[in-house]
Amino acid sequence: MSMMHKNLKDNLFVAIQFMLFGIFFLRINPGISLPNFFKIPGIIFFAFGSFIVLVSILQLDKNLTAFPTPKDKAELYTGGLYQFARHPIYTGVIFTFLGMSLFWLSWYKILITIILIILFWFKSTYEESQLIQKFPNYVDYKKTTPRFFPGF
Repeated sequence: MSMMHKNLKDNLFVAIQFMLFGIFFLRINPGISLPNFFKIPGIIFFAFGSFIVLVSILQLDKNLTAFPTPKDKAELYTGGLYQFARHPIYTGVIFTFLGMSLFWLSWYKILITIILIILFWFKSTYEESQLIQKFPNYVDYKKTTPRFFPGF
């Protein structure tokens, strides 16, 4: 099997992702906030998303990398939460950030979360092209398992 190396796209996706994480946590108050009743769903989404991220990271174990290109010695893992979504870590991050946005009643943070979802769509598309090169059976997995959310 040929060695897969990180390239400019790998570094760019990760840099933009962490830049969005940083921008998300800036204290920007545009003066318009969501109604207070969004706080409770925010806590629920945050807890649910954090749980998904933690479990997914533990399940991926030594295969974990922030970069879209898989590690040279990576093995395709399709068990655990990965049987319900191809990218459960991204799913968990989306729920976590949406939860924080709602809890903090912030339209600005919801906008950053939407941008992050768009980034994850493009990053996962590129990541899957890399996974197909490394694991030809990824094509079958992709046909039967949704990208981020079961049922979508």
